[in-house]
Amino acid sequence: MTDTAPIGETPWIGPHGQRMRRLELHITYTCPERCTFCSEDHRMKEFNPFPVTFGRITRILREQASRGVESVHFTGGEPTIHPRFVDVLKLAKALGLRTSIGTIGTRLADPRFAEAAMPYLDEALFSVHGPDAATHDACAGRIGSFDRVTRAIANAKAAKPGFRPYINSVLTRTNVHRLVETAALAHDVDAALLIISNLTPEGLGADRYDTLPVRLDEIAALAPAVVRAAAPAIVRFFGVPMCALGSVRMTSNDLYWNPRVTVEWVRHPDSVALDGLYNWAPDRGRRQADPCGACAYSGVCAGVFGAYLDRFGPTELTPLEAA
Repeated sequence: MTDTAPIGETPWIGPHGQRMRRLELHITYTCPERCTFCSEDHRMKEFNPFPVTFGRITRILREQASRGVESVHFTGGEPTIHPRFVDVLKLAKALGLRTSIGTIGTRLADPRFAEAAMPYLDEALFSVHGPDAATHDACAGRIGSFDRVTRAIANAKAAKPGFRPYINSVLTRTNVHRLVETAALAHDVDAALLIISNLTPEGLGADRYDTLPVRLDEIAALAPAVVRAAAPAIVRFFGVPMCALGSVRMTSNDLYWNPRVTVEWVRHPDSVALDGLYNWAPDRGRRQADPCGACAYSGVCAGVFGAYLDRFGPTELTPLEAA
């Protein structure tokens, strides 16, 4: 799909017959935070001059809905700072789409904005990278970030009774020592879901991959305690091989991942266009190593980030037997 693609009616079908039901749409290329690991940093700098207008968003949502997409996740950058964010949500709901966002809470920290947006928002994944201001703000690169995101969560719950937030915490050397406490915070705010996202070697995460990654053995030691601390929230580990999760291997996000089309600015030799990138597997730069061949879960686990294998090798990987 390009920026001028016609509206179609045929569902997107993947290589194994999967039907595309989820859209991820980048609607901004700016963010007030300066997260030390930001996977979108390079792309935000490159495409910030190109606004994603309401007209473009309208065309994309209508096209994808006509092809059978059932839900849309708005992301960025920080999606809530789009000047017509509430109108975008209203349009998505009018098209029958389930709506969600990935946010660090920027405008939802304003109770009036939360009251305007939350009636049209089904899910919100809040970025919380530590259990307190010292830890989270060090990751987010901005003093006051923890206060804003926790106020945003409170405002969202107040504006929509019964709403349960989702929490996303990116795991790095800066915050790993507070991971269990971050899981406890997810419990305290009555989160429905806690996603622990292993550092992705993209953007600043790639630039700083010599200092930021957490070793798989350390994740393995912490994972059971994280699950206990977050309960009853569901825990999902993204970007972590199943063997590094041990007794809680069934919390691997690979087991629950759904195909999606990601629409974002893409640079071509002579143009920039909003293109659809079709993702049928949760690999995102991950690959399997030699030990994975003997693992009972090699057909569903996407393995390890290639950058991790290049730096640390496969010695921490242990083939699993079927449960």
